[in-house]
Amino acid sequence: MFQHLVIGRLAGLGIQVQAERERLRLTFNTGERFDLEVHDQGFWRDWVLRGSLGLGETYVDGKWDIANDQLQPLIRAFMTCGAAELRPLEKLYHRTARALGVGHDKNDPSGSHRASSHHYDRGNDLFKSFLDEDMVYSCAFFDDPDWDLEMAQRHKIDVTLNRLDVFEGARVLDMGCGWGSLAIEAAQRGAEVTGFALAEQQIALARERTAERGMKIQFEVADYRTFADAHLGMFDRIVSVGLMEAVGRRQYKTFFGTISKLLEPSGKAVVHSIVDWPFGPIIPWLERYIFPGGEVPQVNDMICEAEQMGLRVESGPYHHDGFNYAKTLAHWRERFLTKYPGLDHEKYPERFKRLWLFYLASCEAAFLGTSLHNAQVVYRR
Repeated sequence: MFQHLVIGRLAGLGIQVQAERERLRLTFNTGERFDLEVHDQGFWRDWVLRGSLGLGETYVDGKWDIANDQLQPLIRAFMTCGAAELRPLEKLYHRTARALGVGHDKNDPSGSHRASSHHYDRGNDLFKSFLDEDMVYSCAFFDDPDWDLEMAQRHKIDVTLNRLDVFEGARVLDMGCGWGSLAIEAAQRGAEVTGFALAEQQIALARERTAERGMKIQFEVADYRTFADAHLGMFDRIVSVGLMEAVGRRQYKTFFGTISKLLEPSGKAVVHSIVDWPFGPIIPWLERYIFPGGEVPQVNDMICEAEQMGLRVESGPYHHDGFNYAKTLAHWRERFLTKYPGLDHEKYPERFKRLWLFYLASCEAAFLGTSLHNAQVVYRR
């Protein structure tokens, strides 16, 4: 019964299905064809009952398989034809929950700390396995498509700090500093730099990296809301790369209000974020397993909410095409596959490998198959 339900629904979306016991061929009306190996017939039931979560969950559980280089194109094909969209009941649930504020406590200080630890405290060895040598965990800017990942990430940092107009002796704050790459570059430009993040392993490694370089950068484990209380008006420049996606819509005014409070009266800020997610809430599978509480803003959020909190948009939004993040994610996925054999498989078992591959592939597919892209906005207090 479940098999017939799935085949009927896919046929309605222009996807033809040829199903044998251990093989599944999907042919899309675009001409794309994918062959899946079926290891557990229960995946039909899960696809029906779990809706948009089912595709990712059954892959991670090993119920079906596909060649590694075909995973991203398959997910993109599903997104393009609408098969990955939320079911009607799921859409109703998310709209109602959003209106009532159900679950928004995920983005209060304690919830944000749990969410950050869930993702970023998995292990620095994991992130070293697939990031560039500077450990930048955000979109690279491939102004030249032939650049390698290292060059494109250094270019992104240079572009960001140039827009921030960092000067000798500037007091710079890096909100959500990660492993400290942008903070280190700002310090090399002569700035006095402070950075904070919620993940303890990130901050520990950021401190190690600056100590190795003989640099004086203050890194703290802190939430942006509590950090502001002790640092009002202390910074000439503030930069935030990739933090806004974890803030949550109900906290946007608090987020921009915090930036306004931290800046000195003529201070300047740059906020970098993924923008214009076409599905509203983040894809349910990503929200549940990768980024709890994550929500991608619209460009208008970065402008209107900031202006209401005393920040004037000086320039931007600077739009960076989704190609840049798709290419970044493709590099990460390839490096992860290459380095995975050398990771601790007790810490990162086969199931984790599949989870991480599906995460990277689905994000890459989203940037290629939807209107998703990155934007940077420059503000003055």
